[in-house]
Amino acid sequence: MASIQQLDHLKIPLDDIKSATDNFSNSNFIGQGGFGRVYKGQLPLSASTSTTTARLTNPAVRPATVAVKRLDVKGGQGQHEFLREIAMLSSYKHDNLVTLVGFTEEGDEKIIVYEHEVRGSLDKYLTTDLTWVQRLQICLGAARGLNYLHDGVGEGHRVLHRDIKSSNILLDENWEAKVSDFGLSKIGPTNQEITFLVTTAAGTFGYVDPVYISTGVLTKESDVYSFGVVLFEVLCGRLAMNGKYDDDRRFLAHLARLRYEEGKLNEIIIPSIRKQIKRDSLRTFSRIAYQCLKFERKQRPRMAVIVEQLQISLEFQIGCRRITRIGLWGSSTGGSPWSLQLNVDQKLRKITIDHQDWIYSISFTTEDFSGLLDSSERHGGAGGHSGGQISEINFDTDEEIIEILGTIGVTTGRYHGYTVISSLTFKTNKKNIGPFGKETGDRFSVPWDEGTFAGFYGRAGFYLDGIGCYLKATI
Repeated sequence: MASIQQLDHLKIPLDDIKSATDNFSNSNFIGQGGFGRVYKGQLPLSASTSTTTARLTNPAVRPATVAVKRLDVKGGQGQHEFLREIAMLSSYKHDNLVTLVGFTEEGDEKIIVYEHEVRGSLDKYLTTDLTWVQRLQICLGAARGLNYLHDGVGEGHRVLHRDIKSSNILLDENWEAKVSDFGLSKIGPTNQEITFLVTTAAGTFGYVDPVYISTGVLTKESDVYSFGVVLFEVLCGRLAMNGKYDDDRRFLAHLARLRYEEGKLNEIIIPSIRKQIKRDSLRTFSRIAYQCLKFERKQRPRMAVIVEQLQISLEFQIGCRRITRIGLWGSSTGGSPWSLQLNVDQKLRKITIDHQDWIYSISFTTEDFSGLLDSSERHGGAGGHSGGQISEINFDTDEEIIEILGTIGVTTGRYHGYTVISSLTFKTNKKNIGPFGKETGDRFSVPWDEGTFAGFYGRAGFYLDGIGCYLKATI
C-alpha cells in the first residue's frame, strides 16, 4: 500500500474544492456519512493530478463530476483513518470499488474526493421498483469488489472492510455496484485464521458480526456476515434495523434467519419482486445469504463462493442453464450455448485458441472432401486478439480428438472473481495437445462425441459495448 510520501501527487488545493462545491453550499449537499458530509462538485480541469488525470485534464474530455467527503474532525475519523482510506484507494483498483480522485489536507480541513456515482447509495433503492435481475446484478458486483479485497489485492495479505452496509455500496449510471468508505478498513495477512484482535468492534449496528462484537476478533468472515445482511436487505426491501418494531422484525438478520428456517421467507420478500423471482434463483440466493449469517464463522462461505452462487442465481433467473450431461461447463452468464456440428463430409483440421491465464477465445477450421476450408466465428473475446498467446492446433488427416480435459478457475487481478475456463487440453488418438491457459481450479474431462462439440460454456476475453469493459463472452 502506498506511503504518505507517495500520495502528494493526489493533493488538490482547498480553493479548488471550495470552487467545485460553491464553498460547500447546501445546494450541493448530497449525503451524510458516518464521518462527515458529502457534496457534489465539478473540479476545474487543472485541479487533479490523480489516477484519473486523463479524464479530468484532457481538454477533449468533459471534466468528471466528483463527490467530496468533508470529514468532521470532531466526528471520530482521525488522521490515521483519513490517510488509510486515501492510501488504500490509491493502491487497490477494481471495477467494483469506488475510484479516488484526490484529497485535501489544509488547516483543519480533511477532504477526500471520489468520482461521483450518479445513482448514489444502494440503501436509497431498497424499496423501489428495481427488478430482481437488477438487484442480483448489484449484489454480484458488490460481491466481486469484496472478493477482490479479500483475495485479490496481493499475495500474502487481504483487506477487511469492517463497515459493509447498503449505504456504503454506490451505484453508477449503469447500476454497477461500487464498494466505498474504507476509513475503518484494515489490512492483514492471509495465512492466519485470526487476522486481528480489536478490543472495540467497529461498524454499523445491525450489520456487525455478533461474534466480532462479543470476542473482539476480526476475520474476513466478519465482512461476510455484514454482506449477508445486505443480501437480505436487497431481497426484503428494508434496512438492517427498523426502529419502529419492538419484536422479531426489528433486526433483519434475526428475522431473515427465522423465516428461512421456518420455510416462510416468502412472507418478508418485498412484494414488488415476489412474483418475478424464479424458484431456483430464489433458492440459490437465499441459501447463500443465510449461510453468510451463520453464527459459526467456519460455516460462512468465502466471498469467491458467494460470487459464484449469486452468478448461478442470476443464470437461473435469466434462463441460462448449465449443461451438465454433455459438453464442458463454466459460467454461462453473458452469453448463450453453442455447438460445432461437423457434417458427414467435413473434418476438423485446426483449432485456434487465444489464451494466457485463462481461455480468451476459441475458433475452428474444418475441411470438406473437396479440400475447401471453412473457419467458424471466434467464440469468446471481442472478435479479435484479446492480448494473450495465440496457439494453433493442426490435426493430421487421420487424427481424431477422443477427449477434452481442462480446469475451471476464477480470474484474478482487476477483473477478479469471474468463473472461467482456465485451461484446455485436447487428447487425440495420437497425442495430448496442451495445456493452453493456466491449470488452476476444478478439473474436468469430457469424451468427444464424434463430429460434435456442444455445450461449451465459459467467460473469455474482453467484450466492449460502449459502456465499459467487461469479461462478457461465451465459448
